Amino acid sequence: MKKLAIGCLVILVLAGIAGAVGTWWVYRKVTTTVGQFAELGSVPELERGVRNKAPFAPPAPGELTAAQVERFVRVQRAVRASLGRRFAEMQEKYKSLLAKEEATVVDLPQLLAAYRDLAAGWMDAKRTQIEALNEAGFSLDEYRWVRRQVYAAVGLPILDLDVGRLIENIQKGTAEETPAELVGSVGPGGPEANQRLVEAYRSELEDNAALASFGL
Repeated sequence: MKKLAIGCLVILVLAGIAGAVGTWWVYRKVTTTVGQFAELGSVPELERGVRNKAPFAPPAPGELTAAQVERFVRVQRAVRASLGRRFAEMQEKYKSLLAKEEATVVDLPQLLAAYRDLAAGWMDAKRTQIEALNEAGFSLDEYRWVRRQVYAAVGLPILDLDVGRLIENIQKGTAEETPAELVGSVGPGGPEANQRLVEAYRSELEDNAALASFGL
């Protein structure tokens, strides 16, 4: 787990470099990589299939409810089940990305290449996620907020890459915004109430960290 946390911190540096540089070169490299996975272009349309479109205002203390945690776990379980044996491949990609001891801005397209390599499985999982979000009554904004709070409470940093927004940026030719952010925490963080709520699911959530870092 310590090595995993170190790897996540490397990604934090990488994400910071990418956001700070914002070069046309990086944007073109990412665009080229996404272009090799044409089916990604349908992600924004898929996400518009989430029925709950109500604005979500996070509570000021940042505290989760037991119902939110339980609903989040249900969504992850559905997504993982849809992946079947392909989940192991996703875990390996995730671990290899985090195992780097050095990272440069060149590695941002590598992250997107992992999506390309996992193409069929990831898209199937994304469709399952949309269905599970609708069944659980989540909006995209609430689900992403809960995911961040859950992994902060567990004590794992995850790379929150908004694939839908990334695709929309590419389609619009917008290069200045990097829809990737390292969230969570190295070591349990956030409200103590959240830490207590996730404790019963800790092992499962740690095992599913790859799903979270691949936007699922």
